[in-house]
Amino acid sequence: MEPNKFRESRQAINRLCENINLLIAQKDLETSKISFEEVSTNLDKLTPKAEGEIQERSVKNLSVKLRGLSMAISKLKPKKRPKKKSGEKVIKIPIVWDEDRLEQLSPVFLQKVFANMENDTEAKVCFDTTGKGIRPGYRIELSNKDKTTFSGSGHRPLKKPPLAGTKKMSQPFPHKIIDSILKEEKK
Repeated sequence: MEPNKFRESRQAINRLCENINLLIAQKDLETSKISFEEVSTNLDKLTPKAEGEIQERSVKNLSVKLRGLSMAISKLKPKKRPKKKSGEKVIKIPIVWDEDRLEQLSPVFLQKVFANMENDTEAKVCFDTTGKGIRPGYRIELSNKDKTTFSGSGHRPLKKPPLAGTKKMSQPFPHKIIDSILKEEKK
C-alpha cells in the first residue's frame, strides 16, 4: 500500500482507539463495543494491504493495541437500572367493593364464594381490599357468628387467619346480593 495512504489509515485507527480509551474511562460499555467493532473492521481491511516489514509491524502493533482494548472492554459492567430509593413507598390504592365491582368478578369465582356461604341466608361476605381484585381473599361470617377467611385462589380456609386489623376488608355483602348477581349472570 502506498505509504501516505497507509499512514492516514493507521492514524485514523489510532484516533478511534483513543476514543475507545476515553469511553472505557467513562465506563460506557455499549458505545465502547460499537466503536471497537468499527476499529476491528478498519484493521481487518488494512491488514491485507500492508506491504513491507514496516507496514506489517505497524498492523501487528495495532492488533496488539486492539487486544488490550478488548480486555479493558470485557471488564466493564453494564449500566445498572436505577433502584428504588430506600425511603420511597409505593402507594397502594385499596379496592372499593360495591355491587358493580362484585359483578365484574368471574361467575365461577362467585359460585365458589356462594358455595362457601353454606346456603346460610343470613351469611355475609367481606372481600379483601388489597391486591388486584381478580381473585380476592374473603371472609365469611355465618349466622352463628362463625368467621372463616378463605384464599381467593383456592377457596380453601386459611390455616392462619389474618390478625384483626392487619388485612383490610370491605363492608359485608349479604347472601342475597351474591345470589342475585349469580342469577343475573345466568340470564
